Amino acid sequence: MNVEINERLRRLLGTLSLQDISIMRLHSERLGDLPPQNIEVHLEWKQILADGDPFAINPETRVFRPKYELTIKQGENLFFRQTSVFVMAFSLKDAALFDEFWTDEELRKIFIEKQLRRINWPLFRQHVHDGMSRLGMPPIALPLLM
Repeated sequence: MNVEINERLRRLLGTLSLQDISIMRLHSERLGDLPPQNIEVHLEWKQILADGDPFAINPETRVFRPKYELTIKQGENLFFRQTSVFVMAFSLKDAALFDEFWTDEELRKIFIEKQLRRINWPLFRQHVHDGMSRLGMPPIALPLLM
């Protein structure tokens, strides 16, 4: 990122304060048996925001609902799928400035792809680990950040 976008991101982040993160949906699905440990598997994951995010629950609060999906497969054979949907409430220190920054498409994309992911990734990693364990599968440790 260039210096200008970094400064705008810093200012956007200065308008927000994380109030709460909670789980809206948590789903683990065993789709088959993992291959032996010496065979490489492929991880695919994505982050999606709900339509209309962030939405205002009052003039000083914005809510995001990021959804994370991960599949573990080898070739076309799926072994495991994890879906987690978070509800993240942010209080706004300066609603007008937040709204101004939020109209910047590039800044919005960076915030969603970088900041929301950094906040939620450790929680999602734990969901994958717990989901695999509960389903009797040897957990696969996800990278610290993807």
